[in-house]
Amino acid sequence: MGRLPLKSPASSDQSRVVLDPLALIACVGALLACCPAASMLGVITGALSYARIRRSGGKLRGAGLALGAAITSLVIGILSLGIGERFQTSGQSAMNSDVRRAVDQFLNGSVDPSSWWRGVDPVELLAFQRTVRDRLGALRTGSVTQTDVQLGLASSAQFRILLESAAVETVASARVDVVTDLNSLLPSIRLRSLSIQIPSGSDGPAGATELVFPAHETPMAPDSLPSP
Repeated sequence: MGRLPLKSPASSDQSRVVLDPLALIACVGALLACCPAASMLGVITGALSYARIRRSGGKLRGAGLALGAAITSLVIGILSLGIGERFQTSGQSAMNSDVRRAVDQFLNGSVDPSSWWRGVDPVELLAFQRTVRDRLGALRTGSVTQTDVQLGLASSAQFRILLESAAVETVASARVDVVTDLNSLLPSIRLRSLSIQIPSGSDGPAGATELVFPAHETPMAPDSLPSP
């Protein structure tokens, strides 16, 4: 009675085809490709896996999976960068606009501490506004430029603001807390402090160079608030 020929060890090894682990890693990168680091992971591991599978002589499978993961990661990564850049630009523009509105409101005397300010005394804020108007007259907001931003659990930013009138031109700096607007998901601001430079030649106490609110945050600056 004849017997079926047994498979040799070599032929058994050739018939065992496994999925390349790099292809699975590339798929994970593709699923998380909205993160730049994960996008790069998906592209690199997908390309490496595709090359390994092609060179394996049929021992590894998943070439289509690896190639698809690499392409998906690349496409999503490029789209995410574009969307992220637009979001950052829109966010910065929104913050600049908020700072302009807040400072304009302050200069016009219609100060609402609950709207644009955080952690300030409304009475002291109104007193500071009167001090600025008495010293420098009526001012309006010109250009607003973001000079510094610190992102984290408690984000903040610094802004340089051009203030001008028919007779005076000076600059101010504002320190703000950055909060997220739950409706638009864009950053908004809450002012913490405001410093206004006193133009050279303006009347005022000898050595005074700026008006600062709150005055206690900068002990070396002149006290710009009226005495109680």
